Order: sequence, then structure tokens, then C-alpha cells
Amino acid sequence: MADPTSESLLATLYYRNNCRSKGRKLMHPAFSLVFFTSMAGMAQGMVVSLLVLHLAGDPLPNQFMNYLAFPIILLLLAGGLLASFFHLGHPERAWRAILMWRTSWLSREVLVMPSFIALTVLAYIYSWYFSAIPNWLWGLLSIFAILLWVCTAMIYQCIRFIQEWAHPMTMVNFIALGFASGWFLLMVLFVIWSAWLSGEAIVTTQNIAGVAGFTAFLLLFSLTLKLWIWKRNRTLKPKSTLQSATGIQQTPVRQISMGMMGGSFNTREFFHQQSIFFIANVRKLAFFGAYIIPVTLLAVAVSQINLNLIVIAFMVHLLGLMAERWLFFAESNHPQNLYYQRIA
Repeated sequence: MADPTSESLLATLYYRNNCRSKGRKLMHPAFSLVFFTSMAGMAQGMVVSLLVLHLAGDPLPNQFMNYLAFPIILLLLAGGLLASFFHLGHPERAWRAILMWRTSWLSREVLVMPSFIALTVLAYIYSWYFSAIPNWLWGLLSIFAILLWVCTAMIYQCIRFIQEWAHPMTMVNFIALGFASGWFLLMVLFVIWSAWLSGEAIVTTQNIAGVAGFTAFLLLFSLTLKLWIWKRNRTLKPKSTLQSATGIQQTPVRQISMGMMGGSFNTREFFHQQSIFFIANVRKLAFFGAYIIPVTLLAVAVSQINLNLIVIAFMVHLLGLMAERWLFFAESNHPQNLYYQRIA
């Protein structure tokens, strides 16, 4: 068999041998990436949500912005940025990533992320000292929030030999789910501020239906996109066969060895080593936790005017969001998996 480390083999191997019967040996998701993409996306969604309210002429209390909204946004961004360092083999060399900004989406993300944080800090300063954020700063914040989504999604979407990622819906899913989770968190902060921290109500019995209804709409829209993505991934056709990958034209060709005597970086990083049963349950957690249960709880909260249920719905959504992002990485079938199929 050809050398498994060659780039030509990695670019052509994409054959799902025995994947349905023995379980698909796919990417091993690092929790740091799951946490970073979830939390940073939520912070971006909050910024875009604040911009939407600003454009709608619905000003929020200045104290809410200064004491709750901006601190939470910065906490999410800082936590996500810190978590991303745990995925690096040499964090002290992280600064070198910017050197490839002309060709690398990862380098562009490294540039956009600190810029977005700096703009958020600047907006916080304006809100704190001047009680207003200028329109030009709102515009820059929204542009960099979208740019960060684009850079993060393109890191995966541009990998053409991983078919699950190489599709525009990867970016659409990042943006839609990030906006939905960000708006959801902002609504929870409305509830916390109105019910527990201040007598100045943002969410009232008059507007709770509209605020919660828009949240449910965003979640159901994101669910529709996710169901389409899951359906597409199930019907993907392999781009090569075992014969074309190995150069052996005889049929049938059956591999009974993983291609090496023991484990390696490749077998650790590109195989999640989980069973079909485990993956199925994580998918259920993502489906019900990120979308269905929160929408149901929001409907009950509106009908009973129960603000506490909104907070509970968000906690369930947060758990489902982490499961959804874990699946995004775990269900990507790296082409090298043909060579490292199984241990005889």
C-alpha cells in the first residue's frame, strides 16, 4: 500500500469501508475547539443582536449594557480565546500564525479575533463614559463579528477532501446558530436584569411573547438548516474507491489491517473512537437539547408568564449547543481513515 503520510494519498482517500457496520472512525474533537467555537459564536451573536435592537430604535438601559451585557460578551470572548490555546502544541508560538494571513483562514481568524475583542472593549468604554456608542463603532463591530464567523467557518469549509465540511452550509450553520444562541443569551440577560438585578424591566408581560417568539423562530430556522446538513451528510457519495486509492485494480479488495503495528498521532487525532450508540445519543442530545426542548420551554414560559423557565431553556440549549458542535467535528470523515481503518 502507498505511504499513508503522502499528501497525494490524503487528498484522494475518501472511502467509507465498513463504516456503517463497525462505526465511522472520524475526527477526534478537542473540547477546546468545541468550547471556543460555541462561546465565541455566542458572543458574536450577542453583538449582532444588540445591533439589531439599536437599529430598531429600541435602546437598552445604559446600566444593563455596562454591568451585564458587555461584561458577559467579553467574558465569552476571553474564555473562548483562552480555550483555543489548549489546542496548540506550542502556545508560545501562536503569534506566528499571523504570518500566513494571505493564504490561511486560520491566520485571518487570529487577526480578526483580537481586533473584534478590541472593538468590543472600545464600545464598552464609549458606553461607560459617554452613555452611547456611535454608529460607526456599531458598524465596525457587526462587520468584524461577521468576519470572525466567516474566518472560523472557512477554516473547515475550505478543506475540500472532507465532504461534510466542504459546503457553503458550513458557514450558514455557524452564523445562524451563533446568532440564535447569542440572541437567546441576551434574552436570558433581559430576564436576569428585569427579575433579579433591577427594578427596571426589559422583559415584561407585554413583550415577552415577541422576544421569546423571535428566539424560537431563530432556533427552528437553525434546526431546519441542521436537519438538511445531516440529511446531506448521510447521502454523500465517496469520491474514490479502495482500488483508486491504493492503485490495486483487482476486485474485491478488502483491508484487514490498519496499516501499522500500533497507535500514532493520526489514529488519536482523526478517530474519535466512539461507538455508533454513543454518536446516536449525542445526536439526540443536540436535536432535543439545542432546539426542541428549548422551544417547548419557551412556549410554556410565554403561556404561563414564567421567566424562570426561559433561564432553564437556555441552560438546556447550552448543553445541546456543545453536543451539536462536537458532532460537527466528530462526523467529519478524514480521508486518511481508509488507511487506518481497523486493527486486525
